[in-house]
Parts: sequence; structure tokens; C-alpha cells
Amino acid sequence: MGDVHSLNEIVQARFSKDARKYETSPIHAHGEDLAWIVETAALTGTERVLDVGTGTGHTAIALAGSARTVIGADLTERMVESAAALTEERGLANVQFVVSDVVRLPFPSAYFDLVTCRLAAHHFADPDKAVAEIARVLKPGGRVILADHIAPDSPKLDQFINRLDWLRDESHVREWTISEWMGKLLQVDIDSQIARTWNMPLDFAWWIQQSVPAKARYDEVVQMLRTADDETKTAFDIRLDSEGQPLKFDLQCVIIQGRKMA
Repeated sequence: MGDVHSLNEIVQARFSKDARKYETSPIHAHGEDLAWIVETAALTGTERVLDVGTGTGHTAIALAGSARTVIGADLTERMVESAAALTEERGLANVQFVVSDVVRLPFPSAYFDLVTCRLAAHHFADPDKAVAEIARVLKPGGRVILADHIAPDSPKLDQFINRLDWLRDESHVREWTISEWMGKLLQVDIDSQIARTWNMPLDFAWWIQQSVPAKARYDEVVQMLRTADDETKTAFDIRLDSEGQPLKFDLQCVIIQGRKMA
């Protein structure tokens, strides 16, 4: 997995270069899970909300209409700048953004009513510390909503999807299983449950261009999708054209909701 400092540098380099793509990415800007997160949050207008790994701010912006205040935190300054610009364009006065590592959040303990994290946790260099820091800033009884793509319980399928995502994007750390995430949350006194699972279909050409890996990595990705066995093809709904070129595949995803024990 590498040391935390090196992984953070890889993440910052990757997302500094590609921030603009995430402003307009259909999955990040318009994914149906945004509405599901808002629905799961069920905010009343009184809550302080923190969105970690906020990227270009789509989740923070989606929650702003029904929250007292929303703060988005991200490791990469360029992403935070993009998020702030989007917020200004939309005239939202109750949203702000900070550059911060999720394991060292610049907020007091027991401050937030809700912490969210969407499609970012697979980049966390130290997820156990990240979860502990999320728990620290949550009020007793406060809630967490984690949405991300995950690894299946099967070790073979787990290895396949994590290798595939790392080859495409070296800032990828790990897609964890649902039970692993729930275990991490429980270790910091957050009781959790599954709010929703779904499959996220990805157009291969779009997905690979989001990161543009080196040729050797690209070739291995194509070879993995071409030669996947029937179980793997079914699990990720891998589709190839008549010449064996990948057309699309699915990521398995979850929304987990939890509550910090009093």
C-alpha cells in the first residue's frame, strides 16, 4: 500500500491535474446517489454538516439547501478552489471549503451533526485514522453517511476490482468490503447499517480517460477485462465488443449510514 506521505502526494498530484474533469463528471456532478445521500441525511435545516474528501464540492452543494452550514474538506487545494468557485456560481452562502487531510481535521471535537463522504474513501491512505477522526468531530448521536464503490466478499473478485482500479489510477488505495467498513466504524463507536446498494455502470472509454494511465497499465486493464472468467464478468457486468475491446463494466457500490453512540 505504500507509506501515507507518498500516497497523499500521489492523490494531490492526480487531483490537482484532473480537478476540472470532476467539476463536470456526470457520475460526480449528477450521479443518482447524490439524491439518495440527501434523502438519507433527512436534514431539518439546523445541522452542521462536514463533507470529507469533498472533491469539487458536489455533495456539500447538494446538502446545503437543507442544512444550517456545510463545510467541505479535501486534501487537494485545486479541488477546493474548484468547489469554492462552483459554490459562488450558485450563490450559496452557507457552504465553505477548507484544505485538510481527513486524518487531521481542523475542527473541535463533537462539533458536527453529520459527516458525509462520497466516492472518496477508496483514496484514504489510512482509513482507520480517517474513521477515528470522523468520529471525533461528530457529536454524540451524530450521523455519518459513507457512499463508495466496494469490493465483493469473494477474495477473487476483491483482488480483481482493486487491481483494475489501481492500474487505472495509482492514487487508488483500496475498495473495502461492506463488512470491513462497518467493522472500522464500530471500532470508533459508530453503529452502522446499509442504506442502499447499487451497481454503477461505467463506459470504459470515459472511465479510462478520467486518469489516462501509462500504456503498460492500460494494456493490463484491457487484458484483465478481456480474460475475466464468467463469475467475474457477471459480478461486474463486463461487456466487450466483437473484437474484444471493453465497452463497459459496473462498480458495486454502497451507502452506509451510521450513528455515533452516546
